[in-house]
Amino acid sequence: MLKLVTPPATPVVSLAEAKSHLRVFHNDDDAYIEALVDVAIGMIDGADGWLGRALVEQTWEYSIDRFPCSDERGHAGRVHIPLAPLMSVSSVEYTASDGTSLAASGIRTFGDGSTLPGYVLPAVGTSWPSTLCEPESVRITFVAGYEDVPAGIKHAILLMVGHWYENREDVSDGKLAEMPMASKALLMPHRNWRG
Repeated sequence: MLKLVTPPATPVVSLAEAKSHLRVFHNDDDAYIEALVDVAIGMIDGADGWLGRALVEQTWEYSIDRFPCSDERGHAGRVHIPLAPLMSVSSVEYTASDGTSLAASGIRTFGDGSTLPGYVLPAVGTSWPSTLCEPESVRITFVAGYEDVPAGIKHAILLMVGHWYENREDVSDGKLAEMPMASKALLMPHRNWRG
């Protein structure tokens, strides 16, 4: 389970960028435009977003029931962080077999800064500790997001905002044909298929 701990401090697209894209030179629609930007970002950002990515820096907690088993050679299993791009892992905590909450030490993080999902492993030569057999026994706090959001993602957000700003009504029965949207084409290369 993924739970947002600290939301992004800055939007992916600013009000000024959205207004420039829309060619709006007055302040009357500022609140409406900001709401459209929020909706567009909400559709593609985070654990429930279409991209399966964190767009700008945000902190998440990932909970699983137990650490993965070791493979046939005794190598500890990877814990994949489902939200890319991974910036850092802040902590790995677990509920031990006796019910106490402990921090795992010597954790190694792989994939920091990659556009692919990262993962964590225990220290070299060790295995994961035993956990209490109950939901959310392992809790990993991590930071994810781009340092610089790709231009294609930002432009897709602007295209969605522009479409909704100009078309404020839902599709009617007479217009059931799907409208081609360049935003999906812009977002497709950034979709996290491995998360």
